[in-house]
Amino acid sequence: MNKNKKIAIALIVASVILVAFGFFALPENIVTQFNISGGTTTMGKIPALIVPFLISVVPAILSMSLDESDERNKKYLIGSVLGILILLIMIGINL
Repeated sequence: MNKNKKIAIALIVASVILVAFGFFALPENIVTQFNISGGTTTMGKIPALIVPFLISVVPAILSMSLDESDERNKKYLIGSVLGILILLIMIGINL
């Protein structure tokens, strides 16, 4: 197994752990956006967790299907990290 596949698997596992934690720790309505006047937009827990989860997992899976020499690997892994950062920020704001 090459290095990129190991990284992709680790990112998928991290995403699953964060979504599981968020499912049990976060309230039913999650703040997803802030506007200029200080108001917030909320979303239900499950859709709010699924979107960043997919942003994280889909690029990681795509990265695993490529050769290590392919330049798209890094882009996919960065996209996966972005999804994890979105999950972390969402959990941090809503706890």
